[in-house]
Amino acid sequence: MSGRNFWAAQDGDGWVVREEGLPDKTTRHDSREDAWRIANERAAECEGEAFLEGADGGVEDRVWHGKQPRDINPL
Repeated sequence: MSGRNFWAAQDGDGWVVREEGLPDKTTRHDSREDAWRIANERAAECEGEAFLEGADGGVEDRVWHGKQPRDINPL
């Protein structure tokens, strides 16, 4: 498996980590730090991306763990 996205988001009193497209793989965590760490670990295992959802529902942070497919030169 490669290129999966993982979202760490607040859910009630706790936090969840969701794997995009696989709702049965959702895990619950007590703290934001734990959820963010797990999201990054799982994304790193499959060269994916981890997203931290902010209180407003927007992306507060994101980390790409994959390899770039080619050299990209800025314009």
